[in-house]
Amino acid sequence: MAEQPLRWGVLGASSRIYRGKILPPIQHRAGHTVVAEASRTSDGSDAPYADLLRRSDVDAVYIPLPNDGHAPWILRALEAGKHVLCEKPLTMSVADTDAVFAAAETAGRSLVEAYMWPHHPRNQLVLALAAEHLGALRFSRARFSFPLGRAHDHRVDERGGGALFDVGIYCLGPALLLAPRQPVRVAASAVRNEHDADVSLAGWLDLGDGFSATADVSFESVHIRSWDLTGTGGSIRIPSFMAPGPDDASVVTVEHADGSTTDHAASGADAYGEMLDQFAEVVQHGATPRWGAPQSRLLARWIQALHTASR
Repeated sequence: MAEQPLRWGVLGASSRIYRGKILPPIQHRAGHTVVAEASRTSDGSDAPYADLLRRSDVDAVYIPLPNDGHAPWILRALEAGKHVLCEKPLTMSVADTDAVFAAAETAGRSLVEAYMWPHHPRNQLVLALAAEHLGALRFSRARFSFPLGRAHDHRVDERGGGALFDVGIYCLGPALLLAPRQPVRVAASAVRNEHDADVSLAGWLDLGDGFSATADVSFESVHIRSWDLTGTGGSIRIPSFMAPGPDDASVVTVEHADGSTTDHAASGADAYGEMLDQFAEVVQHGATPRWGAPQSRLLARWIQALHTASR
């Protein structure tokens, strides 16, 4: 007997990330179906969210709300017995991140932060190549910037909290997967707006064992999504399209310490669709998330440390 598709409800169905990146793979992959969508009413009421959570035909909830709405609606969804896939950042504090995972454990439900990067086959290849060819890791250098250009966007006020909360995960996540530990030292500088949200932030983390990671994020510069990873044995450079990863096949080049290079073929994929499929495996078969509670908890601590250092 064929397995039933995961039945999704969406809180914040008008969001661009949902309409453009999440809904298309749900519609084209057999293991998923959207049974309910909810958006705020014209007068700003979020009563439709609560109505959706009362539905018995919703197995899992996807939450792409502004960041300050993540923690409260994660908790309400878990209380309603739903599994939850929530957009990054999962919450805006260490305390809230710990609280939502505690609630998930109590409820016996899966909670996953929607970080698509680890699900792309090229990025999985890069992590494997780093372990095999780069020797002792020394530097992770990542940049993610773009001109936001919308003065009233929720990401640049108290609802979103700034650039580090929005795109910092793309710069920090790869280093965290390679060195999942608390930093020894942290330094950062930031440009903040009238809402105290960082519109640009440069951060540095000493991860011990000679390995450091930098993250440069900005809402006020040109489009950049790059990552350089260097070890004693060589380096890997992803000069563009660091996230989510290309739809088509690509090549990852390792530059070895002796000056030689080797090319490694990587498959293309829709990283969002791969993330959704893996979430279904977590919910339906108890698979271990590629980016799970330990990673989300640690990332929240890295982000908090960088914000503290930047002040």
